[in-house]
Amino acid sequence: MTISGKAYVFNHMDTPIPGATIRVRELPDVTATTDANGDYVLTVPDDTTVTPYIDPPAGYNEIDLQTFHTRGENLVNANFQTPADAEFLGLKLLLGVPAGPDGRPTDCAIVTTASARNVRDVDYQTFWDRTPHGVPGATSIEFPEIPGPIYFNEHVIPDATKTETSEDGGIVWTEVPAGTYRIVTRSETTRFASFLATCEPGRIVNANPPWGAYELSPGESDIPAGVAVANIGEAQVKKSTFSIDINAGEALNGKVVLKDRKGKAVGRRKMAPLEVGDQTISFDVRDGTKGRVTATVTTRDTAGNKIQVTRKTKIKKKG
Repeated sequence: MTISGKAYVFNHMDTPIPGATIRVRELPDVTATTDANGDYVLTVPDDTTVTPYIDPPAGYNEIDLQTFHTRGENLVNANFQTPADAEFLGLKLLLGVPAGPDGRPTDCAIVTTASARNVRDVDYQTFWDRTPHGVPGATSIEFPEIPGPIYFNEHVIPDATKTETSEDGGIVWTEVPAGTYRIVTRSETTRFASFLATCEPGRIVNANPPWGAYELSPGESDIPAGVAVANIGEAQVKKSTFSIDINAGEALNGKVVLKDRKGKAVGRRKMAPLEVGDQTISFDVRDGTKGRVTATVTTRDTAGNKIQVTRKTKIKKKG
């Protein structure tokens, strides 16, 4: 499957960035290069956790996108708003962000935009024409909690006096420790998708439109690629013990239910919580169970989004 989008200069939508390398944190060998229009297409495996980032030409700065988990659909318009050196320095000074000798933040920064529904599922020119595309009156919270955020005013400037989004929609957290953070954005009139930011020292995660904190239509759920991020391994049964490996990209709750070919439950376990990283979930299978069994793994992120994955295996006869 593919992830595609455009790299352009932050605050200059008319200026694409050609010759940038698009990479994936979890897949070092996967790369793509932006063309003369700043466009790229990155081929990635399905059912895989991916954090795309841009390795730009000189004069620009590395930016990460949010962390996705590919789930059967291509991800389009995964754009990179990439600041030039002068704007990068200006934003650091304006926000008072501590930086190391390489100029990168000492901690991590997270940026997103509470963006309107009408900039999703459109081409780049329409996206540009509909800018500014922020939704005013929204606020964000984080799981786990971190200091902030700061909201951008209508002049696209971070403004510590603001307590909610302006028509620009911009939101920033400036000194974020390493870790994974589920960001949830809310308002009295509008529902927004949540997103996952994966932070390390020196990273700037910009979950920018039309992803990040995008407006949801009435009755719409978050797009599956953005929620309950985890790699679910293959199911196994050895000596009447069921096991499955899970690499959680964020803090998750959930359960595993094992059923035989007649649909009868023959084992189960709650997962509360799953920790970030690798773990094995195991439990005993009911005596007498044989043949093919199906495990349903349900994971739920801290925003309440739920994903179900099934894995099949076979219990061998003893002896």
